[in-house]
Amino acid sequence: MEKTKGSGFLRNKNVLLGVTGGISAYKACEMLRLLMKEGANVNVVMTKNAEKFVSKMTFQYLSGNKVFSNMYDDTESDISHINLADTSDLILICPATANFISKYSHGIADNLLLNILLATKSSVTLCPAMNVNMYDNPIIQENMKRLIKLGINIIEPDSGELACGWEGKGRLADLDKILHMLKKKNLSSDLENEKILITCGATREYLDPIRFISNPSSGKMGIALAQVLGARGAEIKVVHGHLEESLPSHLESIKCESVEDMEKEIFSDLKDFTVIIKAAAVGDYKFKTTRRNKLKKSRSEVSFEMEKTTDILNRIGKEKESSQILIGFSAETKNTVKNSKKKIKDKNLDLIVANDVSIENTGFGQDNNFTYLVSKSNEVEELGLISKRNLSIKIGDYIKKIRMELPER
Repeated sequence: MEKTKGSGFLRNKNVLLGVTGGISAYKACEMLRLLMKEGANVNVVMTKNAEKFVSKMTFQYLSGNKVFSNMYDDTESDISHINLADTSDLILICPATANFISKYSHGIADNLLLNILLATKSSVTLCPAMNVNMYDNPIIQENMKRLIKLGINIIEPDSGELACGWEGKGRLADLDKILHMLKKKNLSSDLENEKILITCGATREYLDPIRFISNPSSGKMGIALAQVLGARGAEIKVVHGHLEESLPSHLESIKCESVEDMEKEIFSDLKDFTVIIKAAAVGDYKFKTTRRNKLKKSRSEVSFEMEKTTDILNRIGKEKESSQILIGFSAETKNTVKNSKKKIKDKNLDLIVANDVSIENTGFGQDNNFTYLVSKSNEVEELGLISKRNLSIKIGDYIKKIRMELPER
């Protein structure tokens, strides 16, 4: 049976994953999986030293392709380094050791992977990983600067505890960060002038220290927006409530518990953003009184007084500047478009993402929405059943369109 191809930004792209001989070579296995999840066809090329850490067979099973390491493979009818250099749309070296970086920066080609890099015209990205003292060595720093000047992309390593026992910069960058940087380099940067605030997840309003009212929002929509719009060059900040999904580590994010907490955070720097996307599912009501201690069970019926929370979206609509784009979301079970047209006018929105959550397997916690996009001029585009990732792409396109119609900042 044929393997299912991913639907991500690398769909039908040929990616060459180069693996060099460092202790973090094992992480390249997970990197391979992430690349394939994004739709890539991945060919792995290993140095001989890399084979001392991870076997060729592991990468072959994971990729479904032959793994290359021998410069003089007599079973190949093609010239391997030329063929791989010509057919690769993107080359990622993960990890890249100090030895490999130094050789590459000086045009030395004593293995298959280095020969490929010298023969390719494709985009090349290196992910250094080494001891902190090696990374800080002026020779290595100079070699990396040389490569950057020549147009090679380098994703800086993270700081932390290293395998050698030292603490400092040199640990292979987080794989989500690497994937994010690849997206930024290989997708259109058409939103690079936008600074976008995204809210997502579910707020919680507490009755006592252990009980609260909330909703089933998972945060999937907001996370998809942050990943897609960030990959298109936008600067992203995420303000979120409770999430069922993990936020990528490279994103700037602030967690808020209640509607009041989220309101304070949003308005602390609202004027700094060019686009505000309000995808969070905030509570409409809160308990009038919050108990300091746990409320004990009672044999009699219990009732609670409730009061409205602040309508954050309405306040943003009133206070936003004319050059700021405001996008809201609605979740409806009937009269989806009619109710959303009223909301876009009442709250001074530029676009509303209207979701019919009565459709089975859509909405909160699901990968898909059943969506209508309603503009300020009451134009409606029915998207129907659409993945949250593809919906995020569509919203990015609308941001570009709306920006052209607004006054300059």
